[in-house]
Amino acid sequence: MERHPQKPDKPLKKMRYHHGDLRNAIIDSVARLIEEKRSLAFQLKEVAKLVGTSQPAIYRHFENKDALLVETAVRGYQLQRELREHAIKTTGGTPLADILAILEAYTLFSITRSGYFLLIKNLETNEILASSTYLEERSRSIKRITDLLQDCIENGLLAETDLEIAHTVLQSSAYGLAHLYITGQVELITRPDVDNSILSTRIFTLSLGSLLSEKGKAEFAKIIKNRNPMDFAKLADGKILSDIEDEVRLR
Repeated sequence: MERHPQKPDKPLKKMRYHHGDLRNAIIDSVARLIEEKRSLAFQLKEVAKLVGTSQPAIYRHFENKDALLVETAVRGYQLQRELREHAIKTTGGTPLADILAILEAYTLFSITRSGYFLLIKNLETNEILASSTYLEERSRSIKRITDLLQDCIENGLLAETDLEIAHTVLQSSAYGLAHLYITGQVELITRPDVDNSILSTRIFTLSLGSLLSEKGKAEFAKIIKNRNPMDFAKLADGKILSDIEDEVRLR
């Protein structure tokens, strides 16, 4: 994975899709256009051109652009969820280890799938927010980490026992780091030789560490000591991300 991912400076290449998979290719193309433009300022004819199909073909799958954005947003949360759960499988299974894995998966998702990330974190439309499927996916994502935080509170691992405050601290840290990567600002404030996995771990060690009790700090120190840096590298592997996308598309 690149140290400082940048906004593409070359025209997007036309996608190649398998027969019968046009719907997924359209959704993927929307995410790519959002990544390139950093906005929703694109037309369906641009989507059609990128996919290599006709604009009427898009309307056979989606009623209009708003409906397409809803489906793309839902897909974004599904991809984020699967990446998160894959990351959790690499941990020791403790709440603190799982929280760290979620934070790093969040950052990785923002770097590698920034079009989806920007749509669900910055560019939600009224139609997206009116989608019960989307809201269910979003609530599910929030609940995953708040349940872990509540578990930490109940087990005396957090000094900060206000669940909403603890969640806000971690969300602010993860969201902020994600946008530093997306906007190419990381290279302005960190050394270029610092690997992504090292940087994200240090950032989240500080933010999560600020919430911990003495008991929590002792447990977290063991997690960091026994942590294999290769876990992040494996998670960032392009094949793993592609496999996750394929699994989501088949559902």
